Amino acid sequence: MPKFRRGRTIIEGVAAAPTAANHLRGAGISMCWNLEPKARPTLVQLLFSSSNHLFNGLLMAHRIKAIRTKLDEIDENRKMFNLQTRLEEPFALNKSRQTDSFVPSAFVGRDKDSAKIISLLLSTNGQQKVEVIPILGIGGLGKTALSQQIYNDERVSSYFQLKSWICVPDNFDETLVVKRILESLTEDKVGDLQLQTLKTKLKNKMDNKKFLFVLDDVWDNGDYESNWDSLMSFLWNVGAVGSKIIITTRIRSVANLMATKGVEPHELQGLSKQDSWTLFKHIAFKGEAMEGGERFVRAGEAIVGRCVGVPLAIRAMAGILSSKRNVVDWEALRDKQARLDRVDTDKRILATLRLSYDNLPSHLKPCFAYCSLFPKDCVIDVKMLVQLWMGQGYINRGQLPSSHLYEVGVEYFKGMLSKSFFQESHEDQRGNVKNCKMHDLMHDLALEVAGEENITLKASNPMVDDDDVNLDRLRHMSVDFGGVRRKSWPVPDSLPQATKLRTFLPANLDWEGMNVREGKGYEMFFSNMTSLRALSLYGGQMKVIPPSIHKLKRLRYLNLSRNGMETLPDEIMKLVNLQVLILDLCYELQELPQDMAKLSNLEFLSLLGCWRLRGLPLGIGKLTRLKELSTFVLGTEAKISELKDLDNLGGALSIKNLGLVKGRAEAKTASLNRKPNLEALELEWNMLDRDNAAGEEMTLEALEPHENLKKLKLQHYSGSSLPSWVSNSLKNVVIISLSRCGGLRYLPSLAPLVSLEELELYSLEGLEYIQMEEATSPSSSSSASNNNPQLLPRLRSLAIRHCNNLISWWSTSKIEVPLFPCLSVLDVHDCPKLAWTPRFSVHMEKVKLSDVRSDLLGEFAASLPPPRSPTHSRFKELTIDGMEGLQVLPQELHPQLVSLESLCIQSCLDLTTLSPPASSEQHLAFSLYHCLPALRCLQMWGLLGLDCLPQWLQHSSHLRELRISYCHGLGCLPDWLPKLTMIETLQIKDCELLLPRLESRTAQDWHKVEHILNITINDKMVQRNGNYLELAGNDQHQEQEAEREEEEEDDHEVLPATSAQSSRMLWNLIIARLTCNLFKRCFLC
Repeated sequence: MPKFRRGRTIIEGVAAAPTAANHLRGAGISMCWNLEPKARPTLVQLLFSSSNHLFNGLLMAHRIKAIRTKLDEIDENRKMFNLQTRLEEPFALNKSRQTDSFVPSAFVGRDKDSAKIISLLLSTNGQQKVEVIPILGIGGLGKTALSQQIYNDERVSSYFQLKSWICVPDNFDETLVVKRILESLTEDKVGDLQLQTLKTKLKNKMDNKKFLFVLDDVWDNGDYESNWDSLMSFLWNVGAVGSKIIITTRIRSVANLMATKGVEPHELQGLSKQDSWTLFKHIAFKGEAMEGGERFVRAGEAIVGRCVGVPLAIRAMAGILSSKRNVVDWEALRDKQARLDRVDTDKRILATLRLSYDNLPSHLKPCFAYCSLFPKDCVIDVKMLVQLWMGQGYINRGQLPSSHLYEVGVEYFKGMLSKSFFQESHEDQRGNVKNCKMHDLMHDLALEVAGEENITLKASNPMVDDDDVNLDRLRHMSVDFGGVRRKSWPVPDSLPQATKLRTFLPANLDWEGMNVREGKGYEMFFSNMTSLRALSLYGGQMKVIPPSIHKLKRLRYLNLSRNGMETLPDEIMKLVNLQVLILDLCYELQELPQDMAKLSNLEFLSLLGCWRLRGLPLGIGKLTRLKELSTFVLGTEAKISELKDLDNLGGALSIKNLGLVKGRAEAKTASLNRKPNLEALELEWNMLDRDNAAGEEMTLEALEPHENLKKLKLQHYSGSSLPSWVSNSLKNVVIISLSRCGGLRYLPSLAPLVSLEELELYSLEGLEYIQMEEATSPSSSSSASNNNPQLLPRLRSLAIRHCNNLISWWSTSKIEVPLFPCLSVLDVHDCPKLAWTPRFSVHMEKVKLSDVRSDLLGEFAASLPPPRSPTHSRFKELTIDGMEGLQVLPQELHPQLVSLESLCIQSCLDLTTLSPPASSEQHLAFSLYHCLPALRCLQMWGLLGLDCLPQWLQHSSHLRELRISYCHGLGCLPDWLPKLTMIETLQIKDCELLLPRLESRTAQDWHKVEHILNITINDKMVQRNGNYLELAGNDQHQEQEAEREEEEEDDHEVLPATSAQSSRMLWNLIIARLTCNLFKRCFLC
């Protein structure tokens, strides 16, 4: 706007002053005159109040003039520095699923490195019990990726009994490393325990087994030398000979210190020119030919050459160029990179990554910088990350409706993932990206570009140094709780001064949560930081949410998970900008505020684990922007009709208390078939309401979901049949789970479910046949070349548990038994009448048959395809449990076990031998002596009739573990046992006849086992790493450990003192197993 026009606007505003004054005298003063005398404002107050349009108009005119002056200065600077305007292509939402077909950097040019390290892992140095192999190299070379490839190699996995991957914190802390190893091995979280307690638990878990540990990204911060020495001293005593540790580090002194004597650190070099170019081409060109190809190639080769063989830099540059189809852009990036030739190699890599950041579209740059809030090695939840981007307003809505905002954010993430700004992404069962990580160098880059606006505090040292942190410029804060052992987190005294803070986010939280101290801690968040857009108080243990939360007017993301409040304050309804509200695991939460409809911008409402929630409030259906509603609890207020207009719902939806729905008409008002984005649906009735089967059938018939559904789960459904839409409409369903649906007699035809991968049938007491005769036979469908009918062509996992009346799949024997071509996992438990198993393909990997008829084992063996060789079979694990009447293993079983690695047989009270019948011994001699070449673990528990080990076992030369418990008929060990030289672990417990023959080094059978490294008898270690332990000293050691464990933890096990007590305990277990079936029906119902 020209200056004379702006001046005229101000003059017009002044000219309007008399009119405004009249308005002030007429309206403003007359309104104020009606107030009490003491409450009346003065004339000066009226003059400068917000209702005075004249004064505010003049003030706004001056502000606009200042803004325009600033814009003019920016325009002059643009001309002075010859800055060019760069137009970006508008962002378009890509609905198709993007897959990464690039060759991973770990698999390009690393074959020799991998082979060399694997050979070191599989070799044994007799002088060293535990060897450490360091992998040394600069950041971005692929040390972690190479270690992952080696860690997952089949040869390595089969050689070591235990494996664990540990991301080492920057400050090497022995307690934290031991804790992470224990959590990795147990796959469970460990609480706040002392180091000695952690070591005791870890020792019991390791049990002198051969282990492989990978300690990733070790630094020389803190007192790492003494911590490392203490850790190695412990691992040396609890591991078996041949154990290995791989460490990755950038620091040569760390590699030299930790390397085993005589083992040189493996120094990783950059990729060769050829391998670098191969990697670059796969990403940048995507197999496409471009016009002017020679110029593209020359520019690309120059760019690759300056990446000095660093895979991370190559992938980052190639990812940026993959979206550029103009050769001029390639040459411009080449010229910018050429300016870095004089920079040191380490700094050049970060500078190259900075170039890739500079070439990101502008809408992705703040999203990347925001990721600096997540600590290094932190697993980033992608869904939460996109929601936080939404809360900060980083996602450009463009021409798309607001309901697509989250999908746009997911595309933002996928775009940066394809450009290597993220790595190690994983998908959930429904194909959605679940989590990821950032490379350390990318994290350093994010910190650099975020500058003073972002900060991550260490919870172990929560002080905010005013000299280092500009609180006035601070916008986003996270607190790293990784490795913190404290009961509460004290809020830094200077934090309330950060009044412009927009994000507060705890990171690396364990199950204990954050637990901010009560009082001023919470009030500080709600009263002082009124600019917050995203606030997470996960695990804060708050009993009451203070009403002052209404002051957070700008809040868009709020996470109050794992807190102890019973209700939410009504003031939370004033947060009208709120988009995400997460209340997971709030076990005490009973109700939500009545005016939830006021949160009109809410898109995500998560209530997972809120078990005491009595129902949702009336009006929840007015939140038409909801994209995810995890739980819909029917109660006295909200009816199922509230779901009618929530057509944008996606993700997973669980509807509870469906017994309150009155008939088909009411159920149909949910309009589930109009929700195409819904991926998972769980329908649950009240387990106490079991007398309205007909009503539940009509309800379920009306709750037909959209055909896009991927997962369906039904719980406590009492109807006798399922609606036809289960087979006719769910063409894309991947998982079906039916749990405690006691009234079901059969299922509809499953043949149309061509996408089904997992089927779980749990506690279906009334089920006799999975398919009735009238159901569509698979013989009508397309068959394989061998004319075998195929059913459920993608089914990978089949679990049938506690189906006491199940007889067979089909209700007639006229229909040919179907073939499941991809089935790999079968779990059948407590199905005493079942007399059928499906026919399998070569994909079978794991089978568990427990508490079923003994002849089912023969059926299973006959259903397996004939084995050709161990390399053509994937069958790895077989468990046989509680088969009454099983006296001998069927002869059909042995030839099928050519690739079996683990065999567990337990509670088969009538089993007398593991060898085939005598009549077939000669016929099967060859197959028996060669059928278990891969067997590594054999467990026998509660085989009362077993009197000797099978003869074929002497030819299982790779056997490493032999565990025998409660086999009272086993009188001695075979003379050929010393031939099994690979056995590392022998455990014998409560075998009355066998124990006296092993009670000392002079006992009758000791010479047969003395070659075994680790021997445990009745839970007492008698030989460790080939060294015999004196019984007296061993007993004293065991007693000391038991006393210490009693002091450190409440939950401990008291071992049986005598064989007679052990026998009584075994018989009690047997009696309990036989009698529990009498009560099982009542319990499950």
